[in-house]
Amino acid sequence: MTFKEKLLHQEWIQPFLPNYMKPLHEPRIEEDATSLMVHETEEFLSDLASLSELPRLNKTFKRKIKGFLLKVKIKPKKLHLEMHDTKRSQALIKKRIYITIYRKSVKAEKGLGKCIDATIYFHTDGRNIVRNVKHHPLFRPVFTHLHMLDSSLSGQNLLPQSESEETVELQRAHHNEPDEKSTLNAELKQLERRYANLNNSITSVFSNVSASLKRCLEEFNLLDVEERHQLKRMLIKEIPDLLDTYQSLTPSQKKEMEEDVIRALEKMNRFVGKIASSLDHNRMERLNHLLRVNKMRYDENK
Repeated sequence: MTFKEKLLHQEWIQPFLPNYMKPLHEPRIEEDATSLMVHETEEFLSDLASLSELPRLNKTFKRKIKGFLLKVKIKPKKLHLEMHDTKRSQALIKKRIYITIYRKSVKAEKGLGKCIDATIYFHTDGRNIVRNVKHHPLFRPVFTHLHMLDSSLSGQNLLPQSESEETVELQRAHHNEPDEKSTLNAELKQLERRYANLNNSITSVFSNVSASLKRCLEEFNLLDVEERHQLKRMLIKEIPDLLDTYQSLTPSQKKEMEEDVIRALEKMNRFVGKIASSLDHNRMERLNHLLRVNKMRYDENK
């Protein structure tokens, strides 16, 4: 995200922006039907990127799936994507999404084709709404696959590593999830060894924190992005900073600060405990989501 885009995402400036530049903030859009639309769009773009024999310039490709219509226009200078809910869509809010990017050989931004349009149109609460989805997390995979299609059209199979930190990071986060989990587990084991010789009171509380962290790391894939970031920050920075600083104190200072350190660890444990206790709920939510998507995709009675 450029400095200008970060500025436009500041809350204080958004009332002054035209509607098409205001970021999308509508939780009701983030439903199962929209997730299915995004997934099918990814597959559609991936299928187009894999074509080798069929001429693709100055062509329009359509894919109509129960509930929505997808359209990709490939031009020498631009790529244009449309995503429409149809009358058969089970979405609570019907929407139309338009994304247009320059081919990166024509006009690039951070090594990727510059985005010209990324708007969503929908009707809710008696109003027609226009918003921008360029940096909305739900639609980021669509941009990734659109740029990959551009790379394929240019004779490249993959996006170069240096072309886009944001896009590459998205791919890396998906593919390296097991590596990150292993890294954090190794970090936790190292902390357990490093602080094994603390006094009994602090060791006992730290053991509780460690147990809660292990529970979260066991099902790391069910955590959302913010929860993963918080656990990573706690493991890599906050716990070592707290306990290393405590260990550097003189014996009298340690005695004076012991209760404060214990309270800090207890707060961490309560925080991690809440995340751990939510995992059971997250598992059920994920299964229910998969079942709803399955029904929308394969139910022949509607």
